[in-house]
Amino acid sequence: MLKKLCFIMGCFIMIPLLAHGFDCNRPDFGARLEDVNTDGYFLKHMEKAGISYYTYTGPCHMDGHRDLNPLISYAFIDNRLYARIIRVAGSDEDFQDVRKRMEKIVTREMGSPIYEIKQNGDWLVYQWTNKKDKINFKVKIDSKTNERKSAFYYEPLRARLPNLNAADDPASLGE
Repeated sequence: MLKKLCFIMGCFIMIPLLAHGFDCNRPDFGARLEDVNTDGYFLKHMEKAGISYYTYTGPCHMDGHRDLNPLISYAFIDNRLYARIIRVAGSDEDFQDVRKRMEKIVTREMGSPIYEIKQNGDWLVYQWTNKKDKINFKVKIDSKTNERKSAFYYEPLRARLPNLNAADDPASLGE
């Protein structure tokens, strides 16, 4: 009886937390800043070419936090969540192991196969597209250093800035 009561009370406590908290693993692209920042965890650190960049300082952690120490920013266009940008410093890991692990994880998360792979100098560039949700994921891996750059972004918001050049668009990953 006591276990059932604890479980029921836990559900009443956790459901409101889950309903209102920001999930850094599954960002609600297109959501308004005011709606995802109810706890004030988003801190603005830059604005450039119509895009505002924020760091999330809240309690959400991604799998990559365990091993990679990523730098993560969130980009907003017209106060709506446009992209999650991640940078990971190079490592001594085997490049082929990094590629295989990334291909497996991202393909599973996106729910779609790899859309495109291309070589750009030392960088291998991947792209996935989830047409149903209009979300794209792009990642670059340096074959010599294993440095990684990725952007998980919402295509409808990208279209709001038609004159955005590649240097200013976080989804281009600096191409």
